Amino acid sequence: MPPTGEPVKEDILANIEDVALPLLVTGADYYTTVATITRIDAGPMDVKDFPAVIIVPLGADYAREGSQGTLTLAASFRIQLSLFLRTRTDATLKIERFMRDVHKALLIDRTRAANAINTRVMSDEVFYPTEDDEPYVSANLTVEVDYRTVWDDLNTPT
Repeated sequence: MPPTGEPVKEDILANIEDVALPLLVTGADYYTTVATITRIDAGPMDVKDFPAVIIVPLGADYAREGSQGTLTLAASFRIQLSLFLRTRTDATLKIERFMRDVHKALLIDRTRAANAINTRVMSDEVFYPTEDDEPYVSANLTVEVDYRTVWDDLNTPT
């Protein structure tokens, strides 16, 4: 019999792409209105609309079998959110506000629609323009999502 549903990792990514980050397009109390939210399928990418958020799944660390009980498997899933702005002025202020907005949108639902235990931003790294004619500033936010699944069914969160 084929499995039903999607793997929990896929549901977590879909929640970030389709529910959390779109708040930056339609929500209140955000400094940045995002033009593009894209999950990377393959590189390199050509981003044309700014500000943009690119979602890059990095990988997962799994706990030892039985560490969460006899019927569950625990994991920490890492995701990189790359933020891109096009600006010639106030790059520091604008990218800091953009990072704050993404952080806030992610924490609206830490459980990723009941698929995760917790979501947290682990780190951020900013890249400022290096040339006078390069009007781009970017940042990478590393996000960690802790989740558990049924021992023999990676499509069912617990």
